[in-house]
Amino acid sequence: MRRARAALLALGLAGCALFQPPDHSSEIPQALADLRAAGFEFAPDVALRDDRYVVCEGMACTELVVEHDRRTILVADAAFASPSKLRASLLEIWSRYREPRRGNVHDLARATLLVLQEGRRVGVTDPSVLDDAGFFYRQLYEQLSAEKRVDLPAPDSLTLR
Repeated sequence: MRRARAALLALGLAGCALFQPPDHSSEIPQALADLRAAGFEFAPDVALRDDRYVVCEGMACTELVVEHDRRTILVADAAFASPSKLRASLLEIWSRYREPRRGNVHDLARATLLVLQEGRRVGVTDPSVLDDAGFFYRQLYEQLSAEKRVDLPAPDSLTLR
């Protein structure tokens, strides 16, 4: 009976190891290099890592937290779906990473606008990622009151392609 339990436990642990999502952290340095080359550099004290518990919400596929007194950007597994998606995700958080807090609708709209306007320069070449950014920008823009929209262009006025 003990051997059977031990065998089941070992089998269960091995099965859990098989279903671990892959660690995509090795993809981050090249994406950061592409952002840096386009003028979007994160401060040297900022850490970035893949985190399987972070989920995408609109264009936001990252979370900014403070871990061990250090700003850390946690990147959702879904951000690694393509090189374009990863670069768009990092560009989206770039405009608001300096202050760890949840982004409000205006912050998220400005960040998504940045992806639309500058995404190609950092390697966002996948048309579906750019289409998603346009869709989410429109949704965010429409949630804002007229006075909060003043510094944002209307979605229909954007010529991005």
